[in-house]
Amino acid sequence: MLEQLCAFAEHGTLSKAAQALHISQPALSRSMKKIEEELGVSLFDRDKAKIALNETGELAAKLAAELLSLNSGMVRRIKAFDQSRHSITVGSCAPYPMSALMPLLQEHFGDMLITSGLAELNDIEAGLLDSTYQIGILNKPTESEELFCQRFISEHLYISVPKTHRLAKRDYITFNDFEGESFLLFEHVGCWKELCHDKMKGANFLIQNTMDSLAELVRGTDFPCFTTDKFMLSSPVSDNRIAIPIEEPEAYETFYIACLNAEKKKYASFFSSIRSRTLQD
Repeated sequence: MLEQLCAFAEHGTLSKAAQALHISQPALSRSMKKIEEELGVSLFDRDKAKIALNETGELAAKLAAELLSLNSGMVRRIKAFDQSRHSITVGSCAPYPMSALMPLLQEHFGDMLITSGLAELNDIEAGLLDSTYQIGILNKPTESEELFCQRFISEHLYISVPKTHRLAKRDYITFNDFEGESFLLFEHVGCWKELCHDKMKGANFLIQNTMDSLAELVRGTDFPCFTTDKFMLSSPVSDNRIAIPIEEPEAYETFYIACLNAEKKKYASFFSSIRSRTLQD
């Protein structure tokens, strides 16, 4: 009945609310009367033409909406917690750290279902707190006291240009060199995409939604594209292109992995392994 009261408050009439709820108008009218009987108060002002919420009814509808939201949040968190006992979901703000982390997770938790996806930094932190994610990859240390965080990996942004390009003989470039250039840019690069739009305002970006379309354009055109020092380890630039580092502070990212403090013991050996690898690097 709380859902029905909220629907009436949202739509304003019995007919519109009943239509939204996919029930008959008489059935909804009976539910409104039953709510009043159970509460022992009047929630509506009635006349021959229509009914409307009175001040008490408006308060009741507001509190009903809050209760429904709390109930929905409780159900979501319970389901997420139960799922976390059998699976690990990783939220990452950039693609390479996510791909680098997945094999390490498989080493330690190969008997669990492990999934991953890109997300905004704030959404990752919120997802860790409500158990949507069990592991988060962030591009800055978290300030939340409920989360444990440690350094994972660093990455440096480069551009890849044909050997005949005007920038090809440069040892490095800065954001000022992007003025007037058109760059191929993959849609799903997480925080790197935000950097491109924020710091390279003089450039034009030709956004590609798939890696196949990006790779085809890189092979068949002279447009510059982006890569990183870590990405080049697994996918070196082609022989007819040059990779040039971007020497700006923002072109360097350090990534961190995080989990709930309450889950720190569960992931202790995994985080210890990450620390050992980080020291070796």
